Amino acid sequence: MIKKPHIYLLLLSFVVMGSCKEKKPHADKESTPVEERIKNISELTYQEIFYLLHEEDEYGLDFHGDMFGQEAASNVSLISKSETDCGNAIVLESSDSNNAIQVVVKTNFDFPGNPANEIFRIYTVKPEESVPVGHSTLCYDGARYAINREIVSAGFL
Repeated sequence: MIKKPHIYLLLLSFVVMGSCKEKKPHADKESTPVEERIKNISELTYQEIFYLLHEEDEYGLDFHGDMFGQEAASNVSLISKSETDCGNAIVLESSDSNNAIQVVVKTNFDFPGNPANEIFRIYTVKPEESVPVGHSTLCYDGARYAINREIVSAGFL
């Protein structure tokens, strides 16, 4: 048989455990406002800049390595297409009617205080087609920044 002091001790421990659970502080995710701060242009990482400069259909492939010459350079060009609120859309256009062309495009920019200043991407352009590669301007946090692109290598597939 359990003695009276043991019953009180057991009862007290249940009360303490129950009161701890009820008074446990918690943060309601919906009631806690979280404001995402817009980074200064100088604080942006290479990855963040990449995503600001390209829409999903403009990604191409990351390029590191040797260029493959200029044999197809005269068959592709960077063309300014539709005008938007923030610069013109730029496409890589092929004039070759028979061959797909691999093209390395260098994107240059100068964001004050940011050491990142260029991105190299490789695109494949099918015969007589075009591929979007970005815009001529980046509008960010109320400022406009010029974005320059050039073909640095082009070869037939």
